[in-house]
Amino acid sequence: MSNRSKTLLLLLVDFTLLFSVLTLVTLSRGHSLPEHYRLFAWIFPFWGVMYFIEGMYSLRTYNPATLPISLIRSNFLSIVFSFIFIYLFPIEEEITPKTNLVLTGMASLVVLYLWRKIFFSIFSINKRLRETVLIGTPETVDMVRAEIERKPHLGYKVISTDESIPANTKLIAIERNFAKTELYSKIFSLLGKVEVIDLASFAEKVSGKIPLSAIDESWFIEYCGYQESRSYDFLKTLIDKLTAVLMLLLFTPFALVLLPLLRIFHGSPLFFKQYRVGLNNKPFKLYKLRSMVVDAEKSGAQWSKPGDARITRIGKILRMTRMDELPQLINIIRGEMSFVGPRPERPEMIESELSPHIPFYNLRHLVKPGVTGWAQVTFRYGYSTEDSKEKLQFDLFYVKNRSIWLDMLVFLKTIKTVISGAGQ
Repeated sequence: MSNRSKTLLLLLVDFTLLFSVLTLVTLSRGHSLPEHYRLFAWIFPFWGVMYFIEGMYSLRTYNPATLPISLIRSNFLSIVFSFIFIYLFPIEEEITPKTNLVLTGMASLVVLYLWRKIFFSIFSINKRLRETVLIGTPETVDMVRAEIERKPHLGYKVISTDESIPANTKLIAIERNFAKTELYSKIFSLLGKVEVIDLASFAEKVSGKIPLSAIDESWFIEYCGYQESRSYDFLKTLIDKLTAVLMLLLFTPFALVLLPLLRIFHGSPLFFKQYRVGLNNKPFKLYKLRSMVVDAEKSGAQWSKPGDARITRIGKILRMTRMDELPQLINIIRGEMSFVGPRPERPEMIESELSPHIPFYNLRHLVKPGVTGWAQVTFRYGYSTEDSKEKLQFDLFYVKNRSIWLDMLVFLKTIKTVISGAGQ
């Protein structure tokens, strides 16, 4: 079963279980079932969105080990926002099922947990897994094997990582330009009997990132050299600018209160301006609300690390809530940034630390930088060259697969990042 089919199965069973739990709760308390069905038909889709934000339908990037906290957080927020929905946007029903809502949320937490455990167990059964051979450089092979072992529900089992191909092989993932002529000939003779896929594409399929060790210049020519994306670029730019203008108007009254308070308790300057590298390696001036002490980099550019003493107390709140990013709405309106894209880095860091040590680093600038990005919602906050290398692999996934759908996914996942306080 494909990952798309598995996701659809999860979605259908989730909603079936939610309505089943609602039925049992409502009947056990002697209440009217039709009225509850009509009301919760509006509420449960929102719960599905919360599960989506938690990444519970993104099988290739979801870690089953986080299932308990994902369900607790999403169900709690679903109940809270359902109360808000019921009282702010009353439907033409004569019920306000406060107790039934809470009971349904608590009971569904247990039921959905058991269902997810059953789901992961079923698709992790050894006989259901496809016997897979990985052929490539040790760095790429080790990364892919680790992803498969961490997420067996994707449906693969590594049976070999060398040039031997067992008779029961169902899939061969081979790194481009890696094998010798005789091995290619052997694999070629298996076409039609065994599925053969490029190792970089397979890694992308199971991890949501492009491994740098498995690609070369030809990969960029094949996947990034030309894309018929005029309609996407036009629509993305239109959505970016209209949304930025709307948000700027909405936040203006809030800013009239916030900025004087920051001036009193945080001091001047309020805004932080810094050159970053944008589309096609062109520098631009990025705007943020200042979250560090004045002259934080008087000794030169340096990484921001956990517990960084340069971040002020108010700055921690600004970063946690992402309010420090609000001035970047100006960058979006000016066309220098997008809401979604690789986070822009400083020219001096690229020249001294990143580009010399990370292959293809500047090719992340094939698209506009973003306020948030695929790397930001799938990887922790980076504060070293190694972290930047890991994040580049996610950025390249975005460059290759960018679409309105992926932008929406990143935007929704950003909500979880803000709520959970991750990515600081």
